[in-house]
Amino acid sequence: MHRYVGVLVVIAIALSGGCSSRPVTNTPRSAIEQLLLSGAVDRALEKFNPPKIRGKKVYVDFSLLSCYDKEYVQLASRVRFAELGARLVDAADQADWVAQVASGALGTEFKSHVIGMPALPVPNSPVATPEMTAYRSGEQTGIVKLLIAIYEKGRLVSAVTCYAKCDRVESFVFGAKYEPTDDIRDGWIEADYERMAKQGETPDADTP
Repeated sequence: MHRYVGVLVVIAIALSGGCSSRPVTNTPRSAIEQLLLSGAVDRALEKFNPPKIRGKKVYVDFSLLSCYDKEYVQLASRVRFAELGARLVDAADQADWVAQVASGALGTEFKSHVIGMPALPVPNSPVATPEMTAYRSGEQTGIVKLLIAIYEKGRLVSAVTCYAKCDRVESFVFGAKYEPTDDIRDGWIEADYERMAKQGETPDADTP
């Protein structure tokens, strides 16, 4: 009997010595949310293409811009002006045109669809019946509205409103996950390919 107790003690010590853990934390805002918003901003600015801007000296004024990820919107806007051939300057008195950028909306929406029986509260009990679903779908969308107004010596030259959205959809049928509709996935897949190429790895044939 003492021998069996000794064996159990040894096993318990071995198991306790082999256990380890570390704290897991998450940022207040998920990476998915931020990618949806920045993706929507990128798409909105792609629609911005005012005439006769090439070669103009432009000062981009962000004093009216108030939104999430303001720094990204500012830099992406400046990059878009440069891509269109504008010459960016650091002060309004140096510019041919002054462009003001404002945000009418920059946020996410979520909606879900369920086919089956949802969880139902049990009367006079803190528990609920288990959810039984045949199909579940969740869609998160980043939505943006930007207004870009261009002035020349106080005269309005152009005012462009740019709407765009960026989607991520995940669907499950009897618990099996379908390939999500994902407007942001290509970015991180491309990053994985670049990382594997640098490390001399070959992607599997079924790598998405």
